[in-house]
Amino acid sequence: MRPASSCTQCRSRKKRCNVPQLGSSCSLCIRKNWKCDLLNTATSIDRHGSPRLGLPALPLPSQGVQLPLPQPQTTPPTPAPNPNLPPPAICNELVDLYFDLIDEKQIILFHRKTFITAQRAGRVPDFLVLSMIALVARFSCNPFFDNIQPWDRGKLWLKAGTQAFYARSELINLASLQGSIILAFVAFAEGDSAQEALLASQAICMARMLRLPENLSLDPIQREVEIRAFWEIWMTENWDSGRTQIPRQLTVSPVFKQPLEEEAFRNMDASDPPERYSEANIEALGLRRCGLWSSMLAMSEIHVQVMQFNDAIVQNQLNPASTRQRVREIAEMLDSWLHGLPSHLQDTSENRHRYASRGLGREFTVQWLVYHHQSQLLYYQFLNRNAELPEGLPDHEAEVYADRCRMHAAALSQVMWDTNSVPGMECLWSPVNGHLLVVASSILLYTLLFDTEDDSITRARTLLEQNFIMLLQFRKYWSLVELSMTRLRAFHRACQMNSTKENFNIDHWMIDFLNRYDAQISDRYNDGNHQQSSDAQTEGGDTPAVDLWLQLSEVHR
Repeated sequence: MRPASSCTQCRSRKKRCNVPQLGSSCSLCIRKNWKCDLLNTATSIDRHGSPRLGLPALPLPSQGVQLPLPQPQTTPPTPAPNPNLPPPAICNELVDLYFDLIDEKQIILFHRKTFITAQRAGRVPDFLVLSMIALVARFSCNPFFDNIQPWDRGKLWLKAGTQAFYARSELINLASLQGSIILAFVAFAEGDSAQEALLASQAICMARMLRLPENLSLDPIQREVEIRAFWEIWMTENWDSGRTQIPRQLTVSPVFKQPLEEEAFRNMDASDPPERYSEANIEALGLRRCGLWSSMLAMSEIHVQVMQFNDAIVQNQLNPASTRQRVREIAEMLDSWLHGLPSHLQDTSENRHRYASRGLGREFTVQWLVYHHQSQLLYYQFLNRNAELPEGLPDHEAEVYADRCRMHAAALSQVMWDTNSVPGMECLWSPVNGHLLVVASSILLYTLLFDTEDDSITRARTLLEQNFIMLLQFRKYWSLVELSMTRLRAFHRACQMNSTKENFNIDHWMIDFLNRYDAQISDRYNDGNHQQSSDAQTEGGDTPAVDLWLQLSEVHR
């Protein structure tokens, strides 16, 4: 048989196979760092660093880290210790803690099993490990951190991780995308908005340059990690766009693959035959339609619409009729999302226990916190809506929406309390959880001030106290939660100075309170013209209801 004049790689791509000199690889394989089968080697490495299908699989990391070509050796090399990292045992402990507290709750970027295998072998870029340490060192009980306050633990590692990130040798690859996303979140948590914006914009650019999620790896685990990385930055951009009012850059298509169901993704193994996770098998089992994060994608789209809608109200871009119609449209989106959930994702005690028993209890809680938060934001404007239409008829629709606002605030508070009260289920994955509680608490305060039903008032008081306990717990670890509590104190001061429903108007101050959760807000009334109303006094001359939180705040400051 005539010997091959071109390698398999060039023939499959219908490229001319140029060999610089006799006995060497072809030009394309040299440039792409592939093993050229003109050399009669047994295996070839594809452009993602994964073994070709049909050949023995290697346990490769899922982060897009490019492995060097294997060299003949009798014993595996021992990675040299990195002076910028804590001792290996502490690194390992913190990486495990990252996956327990953050991964799949706040950030969906890695496959735990393959990442930890690669990290233990020293095959993960330092900037990824440093960014994880910067995020979770605040939660560590290791004596290594005994002399450092939780708020201060991340600063050193954020600086080291950022320096390592900007010193990386390969500027655009999956690991760089992952690093920019984590470092942006750490910068946000540390209050460095400029660094956060810069890193987030780099992540968006990298996702576009990598052509995700269309250009995907042939390796099943690598492919799923790439899909998750795209949706992570897409969701992050939605939240950031709603908060900053900066237009979004990433666009999506119905043909984009959604994240694999969480348990199926977690159980993937590098030794699995590739055909097990073929797209045909995944589609037949419905594994891209039944997961928690696939249901969260629609909620992320609704989130940015709610925040933009509230901004449009303040900027007088909508007349009353258009405003009411827009509320109906978004309310329909929320109802469609809720009613379209499969039975196993519904908020029932059976589902909560089932997901908790499988180690996915926090993940199950996330979608319900976000659902209730979008709902309370949408209906907030009706807390101070006139109960009558211009024609003098009762505005029953507005009353229904105001009731929904109070219901969702109570539900959000209770869901977080129920979850956070279970050991191992603490809601510590993001400082934004503090902001969700603050918005809900302002609505519960409305019930304390203006409701006439004793049962409603008692329940609101209980939920407020529970929220305060959780905020104190979250503040221990996240400095941004202190900012949230400061904003709530400003709201309380406004209620003390003017105890009327005017405090719940959707105006520029209220939009800052609801949407700009990373920014300081001023006192609502600073002209001295508003005096505390006697209406806030409860029967019998007791302390005004609004003082409840202020008293607790002063005790615990």
